[in-house]
Amino acid sequence: MNFMNVGLILLITQAKRKRKKVIVSGKHFSKETIFSVMIDLDIDCEMVVLSEENIISDFDCGNTDLNDFFNHDALKYKNQMLSRTFFFRHIISGTVVCAFSFSASSIKTVDLPGSRRKKVKEYIPREKSLKSYPAALIGRLGVASEFNGQGIGSQLMKAIKNICLFQFPDFVRFLLVDAYNEPAVIGFYQKNDFVSVFSTEEQEKETYRQTLSEPLQTRYMFYDMIHWRNKMS
Repeated sequence: MNFMNVGLILLITQAKRKRKKVIVSGKHFSKETIFSVMIDLDIDCEMVVLSEENIISDFDCGNTDLNDFFNHDALKYKNQMLSRTFFFRHIISGTVVCAFSFSASSIKTVDLPGSRRKKVKEYIPREKSLKSYPAALIGRLGVASEFNGQGIGSQLMKAIKNICLFQFPDFVRFLLVDAYNEPAVIGFYQKNDFVSVFSTEEQEKETYRQTLSEPLQTRYMFYDMIHWRNKMS
């Protein structure tokens, strides 16, 4: 890092504290300028576990339910031992770039239709066949609106897979999510190699005893962590 970059970082930090624009060589560097460059979660951010000392506030991902959870409820869930929340904080600005929570779960094959039961158990030896398999449920996931279009979501998904693989290598076989039943959301998870547990919405409604006329709010999806382990090995 050269002296110009060091000076720029110092000026950006000072500007953040004073809420002013930064002037370097006659140019203005606002918060928008800092974030105009693609954010790399590994390089530009630090991953933080939500706690009383490290809270999230003023997070806005464009979804009211997610905003309320991360800004107000995530710590309560932690204190009740229901889920753990992580967030990525931009090192220079301190802005929360993205956040997610997950909790222990399982995928119960006995509840699945025959074709999907085979899909879930595809890479599991027959002699190790069980009625359910350990999993981590991604309860909430959000990217701050100002970082949309930078591939933050896919970077975050890789980080989640790495956490499961390296911190819980022996008892998180699957990643699960109840994804909002919206084309963009479903497409995001499919892009990151998640598969719907149920092949059709009708099948999912029937399993959860929901009337066919009632709209399906979420889709149950899974990712087999054995694929990530093989990719990382």
